Amino acid sequence: MFFSKMYLRWTLLVLYLPFIAAEICPFENHTVCNEEIDSAHACVCALGTPESPVPERSCNLLLDIQDDEFPAVSVTFKLDETSKMYDTFPQEKFKEEIGSSLKEDEENIIILRQGCSEENDQLIVQFVVKDKNAQDAEIPYKPDDFISPEIIVNKMKVIGFLSQIADLDVDETEVTDTLIEIDGNVDNTLLFVQGVIVVAVIIITCILAMWIACRKSEEQEYSPDLQKP
Repeated sequence: MFFSKMYLRWTLLVLYLPFIAAEICPFENHTVCNEEIDSAHACVCALGTPESPVPERSCNLLLDIQDDEFPAVSVTFKLDETSKMYDTFPQEKFKEEIGSSLKEDEENIIILRQGCSEENDQLIVQFVVKDKNAQDAEIPYKPDDFISPEIIVNKMKVIGFLSQIADLDVDETEVTDTLIEIDGNVDNTLLFVQGVIVVAVIIITCILAMWIACRKSEEQEYSPDLQKP
C-alpha cells in the first residue's frame, strides 16, 4: 500500500514537471512568426534577452511602416497556471481558432508582434488579417492590404470570442495603431562615454610618453659625464 502511494505521487510529479518548468514569458530567444505561411513571411516578431543581437529580418520588413506605426489587432493574454502548458505561444492553434471563427484563411492571418509585460504576467499578440481582395498585394504590405482591425475586433466581440483563445485566457482585445518595438532603439550614451574615456586615455598616454622622452633627453644633455672636457 505504501509503495503504491509513493509510486502514484512520483508519477503525478513527473507528469506535472513539464507544466511547472514551462512558461511563455520572458522570451529567452528571438521568436519567429509565420513560418507556416512561407519563407517570405517568416520573420522575428519578438526579441529575446537584451544580450541577443537585434535580428536582421524583423517583421517590419513585411510592412510599409515607420516608427512602428501600423494598424493591427492587439490581444492581451493572461498568463496564469493554464498557460504553463506552453513554453512558447501556440501560433498555429491561435491562427486556427481565429481563422475558423472569423471564416478567414489561416494563411491570411499574419502575426506581427509578440511581447511580454514588465511583470511577465501578460502576453500581447498583435496581428493583421489579409484582405481577400488584396491577394495580389506584395511585400511590403500597406494598411489597405488588410481587413480593417476595427472590423476584426467587432466580429470577435459579436461572436463572444473574448474569453479564451488557444487555451489562453484573454484579458483584452483592442485596435492598436502602434506596434511593440522590435528593432530596438540603441542607446548610444554608454558607447559615447566609453569612446570619450578611450580617447582621453590615449591622449594622456601620449602626453606622458612625450614628457618621459623629454625628461630623458634633458638628463642626457646635462649628464655630468657629458659636461667633462
